[in-house]
Amino acid sequence: MSSVTVDDARFVGVDLLDASDRGPREIVSARRKAHARALRRTLLSDFVALAVAFGVGIAVLGLISTAPGHSLSRFSTNFIDDLSFVIAAFFAFSLYGLYRQDRRRLVVAAHFDLGRLLHAVVASALMAVVVAAVLQHFFNRPSLDVLPLLVIALVTFLSVPMFRAIARRVGVRTSGPRMRVLIVGSGMMANRIQRSFAQASEVEVVGLVDDDPVPGTDVAGRVADIPRLCGDLGVDRVLVGFSKTHPSEAVDLLRDLHGKIPISIVPRYFELLSWRSQVDDLCGLPVIDVAPPTLGLQARFMKRSVDVVVSCVCLLVAFPLLVTSAMLIKLTSPGPVFFRQPRSGRDGKAFDVLKLRTMKVDAERERDVLRKSRNDVDGPIFKLRDDPRVFPFGRFLRRTSIDELPQLFNVLKGEMSLVGPRPFPVDESEEIDGWAARRFEVRPGITGLWQVSGRSELSFDELCRLDYLYVASWSLLWDLRILWQTPSAVMNGSGAY
Repeated sequence: MSSVTVDDARFVGVDLLDASDRGPREIVSARRKAHARALRRTLLSDFVALAVAFGVGIAVLGLISTAPGHSLSRFSTNFIDDLSFVIAAFFAFSLYGLYRQDRRRLVVAAHFDLGRLLHAVVASALMAVVVAAVLQHFFNRPSLDVLPLLVIALVTFLSVPMFRAIARRVGVRTSGPRMRVLIVGSGMMANRIQRSFAQASEVEVVGLVDDDPVPGTDVAGRVADIPRLCGDLGVDRVLVGFSKTHPSEAVDLLRDLHGKIPISIVPRYFELLSWRSQVDDLCGLPVIDVAPPTLGLQARFMKRSVDVVVSCVCLLVAFPLLVTSAMLIKLTSPGPVFFRQPRSGRDGKAFDVLKLRTMKVDAERERDVLRKSRNDVDGPIFKLRDDPRVFPFGRFLRRTSIDELPQLFNVLKGEMSLVGPRPFPVDESEEIDGWAARRFEVRPGITGLWQVSGRSELSFDELCRLDYLYVASWSLLWDLRILWQTPSAVMNGSGAY
């Protein structure tokens, strides 16, 4: 069995075809080299992001220096102070674990580290202010211009995740999947895990292991074979799903693996848990709480304020795109530009959702006929991967989600929110009851947890679970994370039909 440390196991470049022909030392060496390459890419992306932020800050400083009362010596002084922020940022990023945290994750995503990044940026700015104050006190220098420093800090916070995402994409394309996962279990949970990994290009499932696999499921071996398979297949992480193997047997084996191969566990009752759930300690017994919602009056006011401000900005930015799309719809398909359809909103009240038209005019009349003959999704919702009612330019609008932009007007009217459960047509909503009906406690959203988790590639049960989870554990920070993920989900195009 290969001896793999937790630090070395996160990044990998071993191919399945030749992993079994390589010894443990070669596999560990390949992982170390892959980890070193990934770390270099991350450092380089951070350097570029900080260089861009510094350049923007210096440009702002140059504009300020043209004002009366500013001198060349003051410009030089602030140049050095702003440079101290850039230097401090690398130390702060390391201190807050921004170069280590990825090794513990199955899938790397920028939004996971936004909190740490914000703290690191604030700490870097404070260090720059302290340096400027000390130098001013001992060398009688001009005072620090705060505005350029604030601009550098803001640009750093926005650009670091963007450049890191670009670096990760380049790494996946040039080196292939970085993590090879062995799943313990078979059946429903193993299938769900594999569907989730299908959205992550940096992960590769190398096999399943189970003592009593579901009939028709191909497995690489039994649970007792995990140590051997880890070496033969170049496994980077073992993910424990639900298996019929007795827990005591699996626990003993996983204890032997701990420290050699990273281990992740899908918890029981995962349907109730979200990223906001926390692990607590009860006299040595780990306990996971079900995160409560924070939908108080103040939180609702903040959510509504974000909706109004962001919607206005987005409409101003997207106005040329809307006009161009409207003209092309008129040129390529007879009929109105906009499409209105009754949808169920908050408390089940109906409202007319506004979208750019992507189907021919009589599409609604054909809906019932098509629904009876074919449907590419399960449950009461109706979706067709290759809907014959969609005209060519409409297909482009759907794939890029441009057709959703007019819903910003629904947001301004208070009928929708930027983030929330997907708004179902009224007839489909009537079939939703029980715990899934909690989705109607909040305004439906243009984007949401369902949209950034796979969209139409997910089953109806998973859609209901995600919408319930969002409502039951809502927080403003969660909204911001979903908004952050949305552009990437749109560009990925998975499930958009």
